[in-house]
Amino acid sequence: MPQKACICEICNCGRHKCPVHPTRPKNDYQECKITEYSNKYRAYELQGKPEMFKPKPQMARETSKLDDTTTFKTDYIAHPLQSKYVHKSGLYVKPEGNMDMMTSYVKDYTEKSMDKTASMKPAYKYHGDDVPFEGHPTYKDDYKAWKTSKPEAIKKDKLYVPPTASMENRTTFRTDFVPLDLPHTRSYKPDNLALVSKEPFDDLTNHKHDYINHPIPERVLRAKEEYRPSKAPLESLTTAQRDYIGHALPKQENFKPKNTGIRSDQPLDDMTEFKECYKQWDIPKKDLKVRDAYVKPAGTMDNTTSHRNDYVPHQVQVTRSMKPQATSGGNEAQFDDTTTFKTDFKPWQASHQIRKDPSRRDYEMPNVPFEGMATYKAHYVEHGLNPVRSFKPDSFVDANKAPFEGNSMYKSEYTMKQVDPCPVVELPKHGYRFLETNQLGHQVYTK
Repeated sequence: MPQKACICEICNCGRHKCPVHPTRPKNDYQECKITEYSNKYRAYELQGKPEMFKPKPQMARETSKLDDTTTFKTDYIAHPLQSKYVHKSGLYVKPEGNMDMMTSYVKDYTEKSMDKTASMKPAYKYHGDDVPFEGHPTYKDDYKAWKTSKPEAIKKDKLYVPPTASMENRTTFRTDFVPLDLPHTRSYKPDNLALVSKEPFDDLTNHKHDYINHPIPERVLRAKEEYRPSKAPLESLTTAQRDYIGHALPKQENFKPKNTGIRSDQPLDDMTEFKECYKQWDIPKKDLKVRDAYVKPAGTMDNTTSHRNDYVPHQVQVTRSMKPQATSGGNEAQFDDTTTFKTDFKPWQASHQIRKDPSRRDYEMPNVPFEGMATYKAHYVEHGLNPVRSFKPDSFVDANKAPFEGNSMYKSEYTMKQVDPCPVVELPKHGYRFLETNQLGHQVYTK
């Protein structure tokens, strides 16, 4: 009999699922009860609460002395070190005799005495003419200096003379537009007068009637209570001071060798080949040419320029301004500053005396002194309490010398197993053949 199953039922890895409702509308969806959780995880009946294998949290305390031995101290033992061998070089001994400065260059290229080679260029000889040279150019013949007189200035020396008649400052605007005296337009708006009452203004309010100003008595200052410390001594012993007792340990010796420098008692010989061969020679001073002293020329310098000769300062009068003075041509009538606010809201003659309710009596100070004891101090009286004893168990460490058992239920039950590949990856290989797609969208295969 052929077996039918969808991809959700064939898959055993949990990563392959059928595309449920790929193209159907959202309203036509139906609940799909085929899930991986419902297929693999069945409901089983539980038989009581399983026993807990976790050990009880008990602190074991070690009574022996703390052992400070470490793997570093056991593996790396300090060995005696020998001093480093230092090679002592012998003293420098200067060789006897002089240094042979002879080189192959000096042997091959020796200095020879010979005459200076004469120049093969023929000597230049100037053949001059017996006729003397005339240094008179054509420029002097063509362009001769003529005797001309200084041209007279075309500009006439004319000084400004102000006119004697007064300037007529009458413009076309003033002649055409003459100000006319027009009467004021009468306003037809009715007078906005406020209705004034003859009765005096009643300024008595509920606040003035109910809240009367009473004289406040002076505040009584109470003395501050002094701090009273507790008579029981402070218990400053902590669990760290009680459990971890400090032990005096010797200072660890440093095994690093001492870095001492190598010194020599002989003086430093700073003589080099360069200092011995190339010595400093005295160079004569260079002769400096002495310049002639400055001689001041005879006579005085003429500082007169053509600008000073042509442009002579003249006395000119200041030009008078022809701008007319700004005169106000407004109305000379007095400004009327009367407003509706001034006419409607007039200041009234009111007194600053506070009106009181005649039915209420004045506040009388009590003769009995104020009792500063509050209900909180009267009801809650301070009592001396003893410190509460802590029932918390002592946090001591119980060190177990037996080796730690690292086996757990997870290691024993969950062992590594070989996982077979999911049959959905290669359906034809496992004998599955596509049959149809049902109404819920599951792809059904048959085997």
